[in-house]
Amino acid sequence: MPLRSAASPRPHRFLRRTLRQLAALLLMPLGLAAQAAGVETLVTNASIVDFEFDWGRDGLNCPSCNQGAGNARLAWTDGKRNLWVANVDYATGAFVPANGRGVKVDTNTALVTTYGNGPEWAFSTLGSQLVYTKYLPDQAPSDATAGIGVATMVNGQWTNEMLDDSLQRISPIATLDLTSPTAMIQYQDASKVKTFWRVMADGAAEHQITVKGYSAGARRWVPGTGKVILTGKASSGYNQIFLFDTTTGQAQQLTNENGNISGAMMWQAPEYNNEYVFFGVLNGKMLVVYRQLPDAHGVLTWQAIQRNSLPAGFPYVWSPEYFVHNGRSYIFFQMNKTSVASNLSKPSQIGMVGILPDNSTLVNLTPDTTTSRVRMDPEYYITAQGPFIYYNRYQLATSSTGPVPDGVWRVDTQLGPPIVSAPLAR
Repeated sequence: MPLRSAASPRPHRFLRRTLRQLAALLLMPLGLAAQAAGVETLVTNASIVDFEFDWGRDGLNCPSCNQGAGNARLAWTDGKRNLWVANVDYATGAFVPANGRGVKVDTNTALVTTYGNGPEWAFSTLGSQLVYTKYLPDQAPSDATAGIGVATMVNGQWTNEMLDDSLQRISPIATLDLTSPTAMIQYQDASKVKTFWRVMADGAAEHQITVKGYSAGARRWVPGTGKVILTGKASSGYNQIFLFDTTTGQAQQLTNENGNISGAMMWQAPEYNNEYVFFGVLNGKMLVVYRQLPDAHGVLTWQAIQRNSLPAGFPYVWSPEYFVHNGRSYIFFQMNKTSVASNLSKPSQIGMVGILPDNSTLVNLTPDTTTSRVRMDPEYYITAQGPFIYYNRYQLATSSTGPVPDGVWRVDTQLGPPIVSAPLAR
């Protein structure tokens, strides 16, 4: 059934959510520095690249949601351009089926290697939908035949379409707000020169995101705001973080670092009274967390509250993301030996930090030095056992061979299970 609006929750749901929020504040987990490093576990030998998790990843398991299909799912596109959805076992974190080929949702969809991104989830009161780059049927894949595909469950079955007026548009990313009536998407033209946003529906108007010197790197929706956080060129000549408001069409510069900063994500941090915070990566090597605090004149300005440099052996940050667990925020990322993301001849590790003084020490979750592997594209899923970080693993490329897929692996963050893990009733 469609998700209910949070504006009219059932009384028992409201009480349960209130108790969960209070418990999260009262029963904080130990600081990250006190946690033992996780052990790598093989999830599947199958090559499942650029998988994305449904909203069950936040530890709120809901088997009755999405017309009974649940919310514990992953989506991905295989090497033959087929889009698949599989399940995640909430108790164990296993993929079901293990090869990820659960339900075929669509065909003739773009590979992640073509435009740099695969399918993404879109959340609203319509339920969990999928948005992705799709080619016109029965035509050869090309920039000219690419457009925005949308998959929606209707009466328990997946249906798909290409949005009207979306040809030569690629790599959509959707809003993830369960209480919004319709999701919004941002995407690029096929040359990756311009970025646009629109409501994810046929006939919706297209609007350009205008940030000077926009870099085609990370661009993210800020949950619950209709705003986009992304990288642009400042008057200093350095790349800085900007916030683009889709309501006003205006952009605000948030950082003024003496260097290039990118890869930002912004969210409401429970440990800071649900104030918005964000992070960025400075010069490819330093993770910086920002919060709005009064300056010398009492005016709220974005100020760095934490700076983390990576270990000397793995100094470069890639694919940083965050999750919130039991009232605290954590940032996880890939730690590389090289600044070239496509160089798979050097090993990499998975790191994580919290954003409070007692858990801000960087922890290497994969400290094994005897197994030299590339670990790429980490994603989180909060299971009944706690948050797991999933990633693709590869044997190193050599001068005569390319990287050899080693399957999908995960590591336990050792942060413990969700304080309240009962399934939601919707």
